[in-house]
Amino acid sequence: MTPAGPSRSARHPAGRRTPTSVRGPGELVAAVPVLLGFHPARSLVVVSTHGPGLRTVGVTLRADLPGPPGCATAAEVDELCAMVARSLVEAAGAGPVGAAVVVVDAAVDGGPAPGVAALADAAAAALLAAGVGVVGTQVWAAATTAGAAWACTAPCGCAGTVADPEALPLTAAAVVAGAVVRASRAELVAALEAPDPDDLRRRSALFDRELELRAACRDEASRAAALESALDATACGTLVLDDATVLDLALALQTPQVRDVALRACVGPRAAVAEQLWAALVRETPEPESAEAAVLLAVAALGRGDGALANVAVDRARRAWPGHGLAEALAEALGNGFGPAQVRAWLADGPA
Repeated sequence: MTPAGPSRSARHPAGRRTPTSVRGPGELVAAVPVLLGFHPARSLVVVSTHGPGLRTVGVTLRADLPGPPGCATAAEVDELCAMVARSLVEAAGAGPVGAAVVVVDAAVDGGPAPGVAALADAAAAALLAAGVGVVGTQVWAAATTAGAAWACTAPCGCAGTVADPEALPLTAAAVVAGAVVRASRAELVAALEAPDPDDLRRRSALFDRELELRAACRDEASRAAALESALDATACGTLVLDDATVLDLALALQTPQVRDVALRACVGPRAAVAEQLWAALVRETPEPESAEAAVLLAVAALGRGDGALANVAVDRARRAWPGHGLAEALAEALGNGFGPAQVRAWLADGPA
């Protein structure tokens, strides 16, 4: 479990829920990586539903299974399920809400491991206690890839293999919205790692020598110009992040007025360009200064509904700069179901 709570995904363009549904456990499990943005491992996944008959897919939450396989205590399971249920209620908003429960864990003798059924039952009970109707039965899956085994954890005996996600209407809608499904969360983390560690070591030494000296010169106009130039170059595909440019942008993003401009660029017509720039800066800026770009990347990702990337970016920011104010606030917000609509409202009101 990440310190901020369950990973949240709301992969819906402009903050709206995708108007599509899935049929049966095999399609439900196949939809999970599309909703999360990656194929989860050892996870409790709760997919909210809403609308007529609670058939339309909504917000999706994921949490790591507690403890080593087969070693979780009843207290750990209950705590996990209560937190996920609470987060789902906060994220889903007003109106009737249902949820489907999926436990992803490796097969044991061809079926779910001991304790999986109890975990699924505990999750269902926590959801019901929170006022969320449980849709259908609880499902175990060995993996979320096509052809993996699934089985209901109830005594009905239903079982099968995971559907091909390419055949789902949900996948088509997500592709149109620009969603990317990664092989794992680790792949998402790796996408933000530095391509050349030697560059980071050299820049870290450069920052040690020059950052404070340059910061003493409060030339806010030139820092704002550096940001605008980088956004323009990113849009044109001509951005070059050499040592001097990375240093200039690190200074710019530590300037409150410039950072506010950067935050507002995370939504609106420049959002895609801004997200591309922030991701590049996360990879190319040494710690702790990379935290500023990581926070911006989290805001941009959350603004378009990519909760998986937002969580990874926040984790990266907190690692780079423990106690970073905005990173800590975003971590709490993500745990409480903060989504695209809230991001836009916050930025419209003016970031603090």
